[in-house]
Amino acid sequence: MKKWLKTTLLLTLAGSMLLTACGNNNAGDSGGVTNIKTQVINYAPEFIGRDNPLWQEFEKRTNTKLNITWLSPTTAEDKINVMLASGDLPDLTYVETLDNSQLRKMIDQGVFWDLTELLKEYPNLNRKEFEVMWRDSKINGKNYGVPRYYPAYGGGIFPMFRKDWLDKLQLQAPANVDEFREVLKAFKTKDPNGNGQADEVPYAATPGSMGFLYNVFNETQGNWKLKDGKLAPIITEDASRDALLYIKQLFDDGLLPPDFAIMKFSQVTDLIRSGKAGGVGYSMNQAWIHTEFIRKTDPNADLIPLASIENKAGVKYTPSGVPYYGVFLIPKKVPEDKMKKILSFLDYGYGPEGNTLAFYGVKDVHYKEENGNKVPTEQAKKDMVGDGNLASIFHLVSDDMAISAIGMPDDFYKRNVDIVTERKKVDVPQPDRGLFSEKFNRYFPDIQKKVDDMRTKVIIGKETIEAYDKLIEQLRNDAQLKEITDEMNEYYAKRQAEL
Repeated sequence: MKKWLKTTLLLTLAGSMLLTACGNNNAGDSGGVTNIKTQVINYAPEFIGRDNPLWQEFEKRTNTKLNITWLSPTTAEDKINVMLASGDLPDLTYVETLDNSQLRKMIDQGVFWDLTELLKEYPNLNRKEFEVMWRDSKINGKNYGVPRYYPAYGGGIFPMFRKDWLDKLQLQAPANVDEFREVLKAFKTKDPNGNGQADEVPYAATPGSMGFLYNVFNETQGNWKLKDGKLAPIITEDASRDALLYIKQLFDDGLLPPDFAIMKFSQVTDLIRSGKAGGVGYSMNQAWIHTEFIRKTDPNADLIPLASIENKAGVKYTPSGVPYYGVFLIPKKVPEDKMKKILSFLDYGYGPEGNTLAFYGVKDVHYKEENGNKVPTEQAKKDMVGDGNLASIFHLVSDDMAISAIGMPDDFYKRNVDIVTERKKVDVPQPDRGLFSEKFNRYFPDIQKKVDDMRTKVIIGKETIEAYDKLIEQLRNDAQLKEITDEMNEYYAKRQAEL
């Protein structure tokens, strides 16, 4: 039997957090409907509109009128920056990151409500799972927004492999970077899809989706590592050069797509779903989504995510992050009474009733309970219920958000639970987490682009490693990178003193 999303990791709330009032009284007011205008990134393949039954049900239960602008992942960052620059902010303003110079200036100028003290009045926004989220999203000791929960483990671009190909070739999933390369070589030379043709693409990737290897080789997450107690940018580290040469060798051996340098992420998706690719980098929940698609033509297909990977020194790496992705802020132009109703709306969405409604839909309409599982109905498909759309506003408060997906079979789900449990045992530092540097935001994107462009050219043979070395040596003496590093270390030292 296929399930939708398991409940074993789901919605473990204290009795005091169970809704004490109906959603109609929670987000609305006796004086009438609360109109809420917002915008948010949406990864669903098709966006719903106001005529959607679940949208209407959410409005009914919260006594709101929702005006939602969905942002495509490919254009969200640009549109958010344009919105901030224009000052034309919706009632509930979504941003992907708080590390945005324009946003920080607006916060300093008092454009958004300080929610720090108010949040105490909303029990579902103070659930235990959110403790780290609230701490890590503070700016100058205050909370100016409501983060959008996302599990710390299970997300991130990290390798998964065709387990059916591994089994056919009697191979194990790679545990280290040497085995990673050997598995891909076997995929290229030993005809794992069994069609008698050398048409396999061992690993579907873009230059960006191979970026995790720079962190693997540097034994850190993010753009910085600690050296002698100080932050050092990994972009100029020798370990990053080693990672570059490793990726170049993969390309030279024909283990990456021939058009690797110009691949778009959508093309990577097409490639893995075509059944021709042996590995790809995605968050864990995507393993089933793509497996299900491949099984339409290959019933034995099975993508298994890696728990971790070791570098040449034997140090394990797995991705993790802050337990949220994106933040909702409320502009000061919104009156205080409406601001509080918006907070009540958010509180409802993170309570048991609202969280279930946003992700699963209406019981006995969009899902049925069977043996503790929520099994989707045909109506759920018609109303496009699931990961995306309304669930883009209220992420499911569970590890399931990152490791499960609609229709995932029990055995597949259990395996993902086991894998994420192993990931949680691997603690990879990210010393710059929560630090904001104006100079980093101002200068670093251009520096990163120069290096990324050079890396790609070296990988595909259009530039030499000597040209790369020359660029890195220049950066080690670059005044702007020095300013960034000095400012980052200043903030790092200040934070350490506060701990």
